[in-house]
Amino acid sequence: MLAITVTLGVAVAGCSWNRLDESSQGEMRPVPTVSSTPAPGEEVAVAPVNPTGPVTTDVIGDPRPDPDIEVELPPLPDVADFDACVRLGDFQVAEQFAAAAGGAEEATTESLDDRACRFTAGSGVAEIHYLPEDVIASDWFRRDGIEPVGDVAADAVGIAAFAAPDSDSDSGYTIALVSRREGAVIAVSGTPDDRSVAVQLANIVESSI
Repeated sequence: MLAITVTLGVAVAGCSWNRLDESSQGEMRPVPTVSSTPAPGEEVAVAPVNPTGPVTTDVIGDPRPDPDIEVELPPLPDVADFDACVRLGDFQVAEQFAAAAGGAEEATTESLDDRACRFTAGSGVAEIHYLPEDVIASDWFRRDGIEPVGDVAADAVGIAAFAAPDSDSDSGYTIALVSRREGAVIAVSGTPDDRSVAVQLANIVESSI
C-alpha cells in the first residue's frame, strides 16, 4: 500500500509540471533545495541585509585639484582654432548677458583675440577668455582670495573682483574654471549682481567646452 501511494504522488507531480500553462488552480513549480546543514569543515556565508537598499560607492564629480600636488597629465590633442565670439554666439551669450545685466535691449560683442570676447550691455561688461588647462591650474587656482563656486557645473573658483586676463582688477566678480581639460575665465562688472551673472555665464561657457 505504501508503494502505491508514492507512485501516485510522483505521477500527479509530473502531470502538473507538464501542464503549467493549462492549470487553472495554481501551478506546481520545481523549487531548488539547499541543505541547511553544512558539510564538515564548510563555512556558510550569510550576506548582511541592508534595509535601505544597496550601498553605492559612486562618487559624483571630481574634487577640486590641489595645485600644490604635481600631476603630470597626458598631452592634449591638437584642437582646431576657433573664434570665441562665434562659439559663444552659438549659445546666445550676448542676448542672455543683456537680459541679466539689467534688462538692456542688446549687448555689443567685441572680439579681443581668437579666444577672448567682450560683451557690453548698458553699464555691464563681461569678458570671457578661453585659456589652457595648465594656466588655470597653475595660476588662477593658486591666487589669494579665491573661493569654490559650487553653483557652476565645472571645477571652478571665484574671485570677488573683475580680474580678466591682461586687465587691472576692479569691482565685479570673476570665475575661473576647468572642464573637459579646457579652461576659461569669466569676468563680470557693472551689473546688479555681478556674481550671479558670472555664475550664469560660467555655466553657459562650461556647456560650450
